[in-house]
Amino acid sequence: MQSSQVYLSRSAFSHNIALFRKLIGPKSKFTAVVKSNAYGHGLLATASIALDAGADYLGVNSIEEAISIRRVFPKTTILIMGSIPHLKERVADLADENFWVMVSRIEEMELLAKLSPTPKIHLKVDTGMSRLGIPHQNAEVIAKEIAEKKLPLSGIATHFASTEDFTEHSHSMLQLSRFQETIDTFAKHGFIDLICHCASSASAMLFSEARMDLVRVGISLYGLWPSLETKLSLSLMKKDVGMLKPALTWKTQIQHIQNLNPGTFVGYGSTFKTTHETRLAVVPVGYYEGLDRKLSNNGYMLVHGERAKILGRICMNMTMLDITHIPNAKIGDDVVILGKSGNEVISADDHATWTGTINYEVVTKILGSFPRIIED
Repeated sequence: MQSSQVYLSRSAFSHNIALFRKLIGPKSKFTAVVKSNAYGHGLLATASIALDAGADYLGVNSIEEAISIRRVFPKTTILIMGSIPHLKERVADLADENFWVMVSRIEEMELLAKLSPTPKIHLKVDTGMSRLGIPHQNAEVIAKEIAEKKLPLSGIATHFASTEDFTEHSHSMLQLSRFQETIDTFAKHGFIDLICHCASSASAMLFSEARMDLVRVGISLYGLWPSLETKLSLSLMKKDVGMLKPALTWKTQIQHIQNLNPGTFVGYGSTFKTTHETRLAVVPVGYYEGLDRKLSNNGYMLVHGERAKILGRICMNMTMLDITHIPNAKIGDDVVILGKSGNEVISADDHATWTGTINYEVVTKILGSFPRIIED
């Protein structure tokens, strides 16, 4: 057994997908975004669960992720959303009619159009993110050029910049308006059957007009909320989308226990000093395995349904816990890093609060080589 294990709940994934299915209705397709090792949940394990639960398509960031999935699922439609470095050298890897490739430049379209079979090309539009995509204000010129060159175009997409960050959504509405104008511009040049998509988890929840032909659900596929602001926005809009179920539990086991006298220092830098007799447990997980070092003297893990405070600095491969109040804890016992034990829960949002980050980062950092074990 490895130093820690990641458990995935099939029923939680199924619940979350069903929730979005009900929300988006029959006209929108569901893309399960499994990029970045499925937000730390495990690429192939999550892809398998999502497809079994009824996802229409899978969304990834890179060619490498797409190829890994393709080896296991030969006919699944895979949306490749990220920029592809060295496209000219890698383009042959994209000769797959069930790859949908998002591009930001006509030069990329020209390279892909030469392939046989030809992947489906989706054009990214920058409507206010200032990242990838053609500038929305250049849509007329670009649509005309694509039409004149007779380049194949199957879809058009954009991405919202700040839906998760505010309860006031004027910028998102501006982006949506710009995107619709771009769709209309392309339609004038003969592109009338494009697959149009812009909604991720938060925007799919909040804006019915953004659901279009498909939604790209990432963070909420895993049962995590995009942000507190998303919850507040739904409340202000008097919308009830239902409850998400976190799909991941991260566990390790106690490797060592020792009793410390008052006045004993713990860990690198001697940043913690005991004030009373302390029973200390060591678990074989540190910042290499994906714990944030800012959890030092700050966070908790769960032992026998009780919170055990982290003592001292998070080490590269170890963390120390105070189990003084858990006398029945012994070497080999399970320790829950993320998830539920008894009546207690430690969530990715808890970690994010303790470390000043977002739940996306918390789960995505979990070491990819740990086994992902599918339950229920």
